[in-house]
Amino acid sequence: MIYTVNLYSSVLILAFISLDRYLAVVRATNSQAMRKRLASKVIYLGVWLPAAVLTVPDLVFARAQNTGSSNFLFMDQSMETGDSRTICQRIYPQESSLIWTVVFRFQHILVGFILPGLVILICYCIIITKLSQGAKPQALKKKALKTTVILIVCFFSCWLPYCVGIFLDTLIMLNVISSSCELQQAVETWISVTEALAYFHCCLNPILYAFLGVKFKKSARNALTVTSRSSQKATLMTKKRGPSVSTESESSSVLSS
Repeated sequence: MIYTVNLYSSVLILAFISLDRYLAVVRATNSQAMRKRLASKVIYLGVWLPAAVLTVPDLVFARAQNTGSSNFLFMDQSMETGDSRTICQRIYPQESSLIWTVVFRFQHILVGFILPGLVILICYCIIITKLSQGAKPQALKKKALKTTVILIVCFFSCWLPYCVGIFLDTLIMLNVISSSCELQQAVETWISVTEALAYFHCCLNPILYAFLGVKFKKSARNALTVTSRSSQKATLMTKKRGPSVSTESESSSVLSS
C-alpha cells in the first residue's frame, strides 16, 4: 500500500510541478492566484486522492505468502523455490487472474507514465518555446533551456524503458507476441534492470528540481554565507569578551549559591 502511494504520488507531483512552472513562465502576469490554488487545494485532488484510490487493489488482493511452499503463484506463473521467505504480493482469483493482471498493468502504464509524461512534455515544450522567444539575456536563457531539457530527458530515460518492458511482458501474457524461453528471460531481465532505473529517478528528483534551480542555488549560497559570517562574528565576540564572560558566570554562580 505504501509502495503504491509513493509510486503514483511521486510521478503525479512531477506533473503538477511542470504545470506550476508553465503558469509561472508562460502566464506570469495573472497566474499567482491560480498557482496558490494549485498548491493548496488542487494538488490534493490531483495527486493524493488518486494515489490513495489506486491503493484499493492492494487492500483487496494483497496477501502475505511463504515462498518456501511447494508451489506459489508469482506473476501468474507457478515457480519452484528452495528459499523460505515471506513476500507480500497481489493474489488474484484463479479464474480471472490474467484479466486482473493485464488491467492493473495497463493502469500502471497509463496513470504512472503516459498521463504525467504527456503533461510534463507539453508543459515543458511550451516553456522552451516561450523562453526561446523571450528577451532575457542569452546566458540566463541557455541555463533555463538546459535545465528544462534535462528534466524531460531524465524523466523519459528513467521511466520509458521500464514501461516498455511491462508492456512487452503483458503482450506475451496475452499471446499477442509468440513467447519463447529466451524471449521470456530477456524480458524479465530487462524489467529487473529498468525497474531499478525507474526508481532511481526518485533519487534524482531533489537534484533536478532543487539544485539545478538558479534561485535555490542563490538562496543556499546566501544562507551558507550568512551562517558562516554569523559564526565568525560570534567567535570573535567570544574571544573579545572571554574574561568578562567568565567573570560574569562566576559571579552569577556565587549569587546562586
